[in-house]
Amino acid sequence: MYTIKEENLAIDALKNNPLGDPYVRNIITVENMVNDRTPVFIGLPGFFGSGNSFLNKNYTSLDFMDVLTKLQNDFSFIIVLPDTMTRFGGNQFVDSSAVGNYETYITRDLMQYIKSKYGGRDVFLFGKSSGGFGSISLTLDHPELYAGFIDISGDSYFPYCYMPDFSTAYMEIRESGIDSFIDLYRKGYAHTQNQITAYNVIAMAAFYSPDKTSIKLPFSSETGELIPEVWERWLKFDPVNRLAGEINRLKGKKIILQTGNHDEFRINIGMNIIHDKLKKSNMEHIYREYPAGHFNTNYFYLDSFPEILRNYK
Repeated sequence: MYTIKEENLAIDALKNNPLGDPYVRNIITVENMVNDRTPVFIGLPGFFGSGNSFLNKNYTSLDFMDVLTKLQNDFSFIIVLPDTMTRFGGNQFVDSSAVGNYETYITRDLMQYIKSKYGGRDVFLFGKSSGGFGSISLTLDHPELYAGFIDISGDSYFPYCYMPDFSTAYMEIRESGIDSFIDLYRKGYAHTQNQITAYNVIAMAAFYSPDKTSIKLPFSSETGELIPEVWERWLKFDPVNRLAGEINRLKGKKIILQTGNHDEFRINIGMNIIHDKLKKSNMEHIYREYPAGHFNTNYFYLDSFPEILRNYK
């Protein structure tokens, strides 16, 4: 039976972050039949989630801990689940002057913690949605650190997955302005779907197009017109675009891509483009589409985790 442990860790990368978010963070580890070869998996949560979200019980579909229960008799694993929550409600796992140095947190401070606790081992990243984006993004940025990743419907092909929300965000922001909207949103006890959409766009801008400690939106808050130079800053983070010049950074990595073929945010299109680029570059990887949407897809891990873990038996 796997065991769950928790401890608090002071994260140097998050000290004096611009949002005043805590720099002492909870780290959850799940250990099962650990031996000298057991790999480590770092779980990166989707937006509006954090490390403890992986422990949430779901009574309508398979949850993440159900997955580990099904795997525990056959495989040895170490799962590390860091707290990555911010005042924006989630994370994209990049360093941002408006949010904090969360890429450095994962790639330096957390990796030092893992090495001190478990020694030298293969480390993989995994996650869904924003967590999937973080998994491929951090591997591209730091190929020397990670043996591979599982990317489930990670944010990709930004013109499809983000741009359709810009008009909704503009309509919500135009009356109050961005600062007042953020303040009202954070004070509110409940939000409409349009407000959540607008806040998510603002959060993405905080990660992709910060202006020191403030935020530049990719469109005018007065007219809604796209601002090309800001939008270009976003596109530099898009995994689809990054692969054009950085695909060789993934050479030799274990790459698993999974997505629902009717994703509500159209992310399956971006995932398919990534698959196509890897295939055309003869980059070994696994790609699977499922008859599913963006949510309730933990069962995908029943395919992806064994693909990696069977090599460590």
